[in-house]
Amino acid sequence: MMTEAARRARLFLGSYVLLFVLLAIRFQTAWLEIACGVIAAVGFADMLWIVFGVTRRTAAEPIRLAQIRDAGSEVVGYLATYLLPFLTVAEPTARDVVAYAIFLLVTGLVYVRSEMTQVNPTLYLLGRRVIAIRTDGGWNGHLVVRGSPQIDDVVQVVSLNADVRVAVGSKAPTP
Repeated sequence: MMTEAARRARLFLGSYVLLFVLLAIRFQTAWLEIACGVIAAVGFADMLWIVFGVTRRTAAEPIRLAQIRDAGSEVVGYLATYLLPFLTVAEPTARDVVAYAIFLLVTGLVYVRSEMTQVNPTLYLLGRRVIAIRTDGGWNGHLVVRGSPQIDDVVQVVSLNADVRVAVGSKAPTP
């Protein structure tokens, strides 16, 4: 069984797919281009598996939405704050690479140990969006959805972790 920290670490890697694609394009050192390309490919493949594979293989449970708030602004802030600074140097020195690695390590630790797992630009690239919700049962968290659910909709969900659920299939009719 996968630990909560491992699940969050996988989501963290997936959230940086765009960064590693951009770095692979931007860097001019062959080994850095290849390393960033491989990391991006692994992260993207894992996000595909999480969004499409795991959600199909895990039993879904119904939830009724009581409150909904779009969480997309959190992703936009994340892009500007955590991705943009990496794109300033086309030929990083060894010291730059070490600094980038330390920054990613610290950011990864914060991501894994905090409530940031819903902040994931790759989900948007996969045609999903993230909304903050409260269910009629009182659960507060984030829901990864394809469309635009409404209050009182019943949605079939699969848990990614304690804070994030993924909507699967189509919504059930509201009784």
